[in-house]
Amino acid sequence: MPSIRSQPIICLKTFQPIGHELFHSTLRQHAYRSHETIHIHALKDTTQLISERAFNTPIFINVSSRLISESNRFFQQVNNTLEQLKNADISVHLELTEESAAPSFAKRVELLKPLCAQIVMDDFGSLSSNLDRLMQLQPHAVKIDRSLLQTLSPDHPNQGLYPVLLDLFNSLKIEIIAEGIENETQYLWLKNHGVTKGQGYYLEPPRVQVIV
Repeated sequence: MPSIRSQPIICLKTFQPIGHELFHSTLRQHAYRSHETIHIHALKDTTQLISERAFNTPIFINVSSRLISESNRFFQQVNNTLEQLKNADISVHLELTEESAAPSFAKRVELLKPLCAQIVMDDFGSLSSNLDRLMQLQPHAVKIDRSLLQTLSPDHPNQGLYPVLLDLFNSLKIEIIAEGIENETQYLWLKNHGVTKGQGYYLEPPRVQVIV
């Protein structure tokens, strides 16, 4: 039976949820190699769950960058889903996965921007193409990959990288969401350096939402 993982995005000042990320179990199993049909079914399941559960915070949905740029069918499904949820007065933040994408990607993302609350660049720092993708997308927000939190360690060879990224995004007026917060030390560092949103097991673990 398919399920959807729900994990809140937390305000680091108040410790209250300000959004929920939803991620389909099928996509977690197959990662980014999945056929477009799998992604379309996952998107439909997610839309059904949103309609049934009446979340009281904005919703963050992951979609494939590659399929948005390469598949007319998938792009239309994303477009229709965002229109449907917008008409239902549900605030959706569209998270774009880190994958290679065709030249049409940026133009298609521009068409989706009016239909959602934010375009969010997911897992920043997980692939070498991030800066190129950042300039291409010009997103409203960026999720900094959990792996980069390790650079906060004083003995890490890239120690000091995280503050540089914060300065970069702040200068570009891009909202920052820290991923993978796993302990109090990380939480306090982020909070003390002006990061206001984050997610991770220290804040609240993901919960499974079964699709009926």
